[in-house]
Amino acid sequence: MPAAPTLPSVPLWGVWFSSALSTLLPRHEHKYPELNLIISGSLAYRVQDHDEVLEAHSGQLVVLPADAHHELVRASEDLALWVLELNGVAQLPWLAEAHVFTPDVKWKKSTIAETRRLWLRPALTEALAIQGQLGNSLLSFRGSDCAPHPEPLHPAVVRAKEVCELRVHEELDIARLAQQSGLSTSRLAHLFAEQVGVTPLQYRNFARVQHFIRTYDDTKRDLLRASLRAGFGSYAQFHRVFRQVCGEPPAMHFRWLTGSGAVSAQRTLGETAEPLSA
Repeated sequence: MPAAPTLPSVPLWGVWFSSALSTLLPRHEHKYPELNLIISGSLAYRVQDHDEVLEAHSGQLVVLPADAHHELVRASEDLALWVLELNGVAQLPWLAEAHVFTPDVKWKKSTIAETRRLWLRPALTEALAIQGQLGNSLLSFRGSDCAPHPEPLHPAVVRAKEVCELRVHEELDIARLAQQSGLSTSRLAHLFAEQVGVTPLQYRNFARVQHFIRTYDDTKRDLLRASLRAGFGSYAQFHRVFRQVCGEPPAMHFRWLTGSGAVSAQRTLGETAEPLSA
């Protein structure tokens, strides 16, 4: 009987939050298997050596095997997902082929919670502990091929998302977002994190970074002015938040967007990482 697969505890995984705002992602590949855990909305990928377009909806888990070129060809307006690049986990058989699974609710909720903690860029020792917990979840994963029955986003969550996306230059705190959406601050914070995957203020920062990426003209090389237009109060704040959201400084990210498309997990976590604003 073959030995059970084991997961290394030292290699760092890549972790990203993504949404329909992330529209400039080129065709790319990861050295290690990639997981997409869809929180809301739907997407479709064109995957190397896969005859059909791979479609997934809220509540589903997309597996993209190591070194397989893939390209996002469709994303719904309410798309939100977590992306994990699993450095050192290529030996798990269910990660070897492009596939869409439906995890059970308990597995999905715990995985989303731990992935979000990892995305907050904790110190290395904590990051490895979280990664170990996620690794145990992967070892015990038993996904179904059944399609889920996703529920639409709450109207107040939709409104808060729109405010974050369309008014990036404004000072938006949780109280103002709650007022705009018609809910109490505590109710909005709970619903938003549950249905989108991050807190309202984290999503505001994410939206500002994505606005910067979509509008920045690197031929002018005026990062300060462009970052202020995207809603950041200073260049230092912009640089810190950009690195937290994208896993690397602006210059490196733009080189990737126009370069080979290779993604490295090693750029996204480390001992010097700072926590993302709650």
